[in-house]
Amino acid sequence: MIASLVVTLDCAVAGFSGVANQIAQIPGVQLCEGESFSHRIPILIDSADPDSLEETTRRLQSIVGVAFVDVVFVHFEDEPCDNVVAPIGKTTGQ
Repeated sequence: MIASLVVTLDCAVAGFSGVANQIAQIPGVQLCEGESFSHRIPILIDSADPDSLEETTRRLQSIVGVAFVDVVFVHFEDEPCDNVVAPIGKTTGQ
């Protein structure tokens, strides 16, 4: 699963680049490209399952200097099903 998040930094804490470096060290986390960050850092998380996504999110929240972690989007990669029921009740045969 892939998730996009926005990490909001505490403006009272100096050293935004240090916090960004800590975030970048977390496995599966990718900072979106940008040469400098304001107090909001967009990130992507590539996670094997919902539990590891939750663990990574909590790890982000525990970093000193992080005020908020907002999940913007989560993409689940489902396995294909043989008989998916369409909203009108017909099977799609996918």
